[in-house]
Amino acid sequence: MRHSGNTFVHLRPATRNDLPVIISWIPDAAGCRRWAGPAVTFPIAVASLTQEITFSPHNSYCLEEKAELIGFGQLIPKSDQRVHAARIIVAPQIRGRGYGRKLCQFLMAQASELKYPRISLNVYRDNSTAIKLYRSLGFRERELPGQDGSAKNIIYMETEPNQQSGL
Repeated sequence: MRHSGNTFVHLRPATRNDLPVIISWIPDAAGCRRWAGPAVTFPIAVASLTQEITFSPHNSYCLEEKAELIGFGQLIPKSDQRVHAARIIVAPQIRGRGYGRKLCQFLMAQASELKYPRISLNVYRDNSTAIKLYRSLGFRERELPGQDGSAKNIIYMETEPNQQSGL
């Protein structure tokens, strides 16, 4: 568990019991696709979601404040040098208050603790708020590994080894 200064915000492994709350943050099929990509069906069901996102307490994390679930994200190993941050989401009622930054910082610290020198992520080109956040944390746009041109609306970003800022 990672804590943040004097506040009660911390990161913990996610459990299957967290999924109904996270699912409640996804309002429609378009929101589902933006959050999880084409592999997750809508309406979202806990039973299928665990398979569709390869859910595990070893790769899925919740951000909590005062015992309330306020964010979720995953770290998916891609190689011994890179882990992929995925399905990052903050509860809709608290967006715009810095919790996305806090969640990303915790995920980056967790990746570092797991000895991954690089972190990657995907973000939609029209999500300027997230792009600005990721750039401020040290992520830079890179060519998507194995890109076939089908993801023109996606930006692939990575941190450089030892360049993870904001920790």
